[in-house]
Amino acid sequence: MKSPLLIAASLVCATLLPSCLQHETTINLKTNGSGTLVEETRFGAQMVAMLSQMPAGETGKDPFAEMFSEEKAKARTAKLGDGVTFEKIEKIDANGAKGVRIIYKFADINKLQISPGSGMSDLNPEAQPAGQPKPQPIRFKLEGDDLTVEMPKPQKSDKPADAKPKDPDADNPQAEAMAKQMMSDMKVSLKIVAVDGIDETNATHRDGATVTLMEMDMGKILNQPGAFKKLQNADDEDPAATMAVLKGIDGMKFETKEKIVIDLK
Repeated sequence: MKSPLLIAASLVCATLLPSCLQHETTINLKTNGSGTLVEETRFGAQMVAMLSQMPAGETGKDPFAEMFSEEKAKARTAKLGDGVTFEKIEKIDANGAKGVRIIYKFADINKLQISPGSGMSDLNPEAQPAGQPKPQPIRFKLEGDDLTVEMPKPQKSDKPADAKPKDPDADNPQAEAMAKQMMSDMKVSLKIVAVDGIDETNATHRDGATVTLMEMDMGKILNQPGAFKKLQNADDEDPAATMAVLKGIDGMKFETKEKIVIDLK
C-alpha cells in the first residue's frame, strides 16, 4: 500500500515524519519584532516502544536522546538566523507518549529563517528523502506594526517524472482502515501568535491573535468520506498539485496566498 504519509510529507516540504508523530511550531511575536520560536514534537506510545528497542548509538545514549539532544538544538540556532539563541529544552512524558519542547528566542523576526518541517529535518538530516528539494524559508518583513509573511512556493521533486498509475489500494476498505489506525494521531502545524494581538489581517486562517500558516490533522482528514482515495491518488512528487487536491478538506489548513499582511496591535 502506498502510504498517505508520503502525500502528507510533501506539504511539510517533504520531511518524512513517523505516522504517530505530532509536530507543532509556534512563533510568538511581539510588536517590537522579538519573540520566541517554540517547537514541540511528540511520539505516540507505539513509536516510543520501537525507539526503545533500537540499539544505542555511538555515544551510548538511547535513540530518542540522540534524536533530540540539547547539543543538536543549540547547534540549530546557526540555521535559524542572526540573533536567535537557544533558551531551553523540556521533556514531555505523559500517557505513554514522549517528546520534547524546544524554545528559542529571536531578536528580530526579519532575520528569522524557518520553513515548514525544518524543525525535524534540521535535527535529523537523514529524514530528508533523496531527490527532494531543500525547503525554502518563509520570509518575514516587519515595518512598523505591519508584518508581511511571504510563503515559499511548493517545489517539485528532482526525481524523473514518470506516469503515475492509479493506486490499487485507493478503493480498498482494509487499506483505508489500516491507514486510519496507523495515522489517526498524526498532526503537524505552523502558527504565528501575536503576543499583543492583531488589528486586522488578510490571512486565510485566523483565530483571535493566532494565524495558522499550515495545519494537518490526519485523524480528521481520514475520517471524511473520499479523503483516503484523494490522498492515495494525489501526486506526492508535486506538492502544489497535492495542495490543490487537499484544499477544503476538514483537518487540512494551508495559506494559499503568497503574501499575507498582519497588522499587529
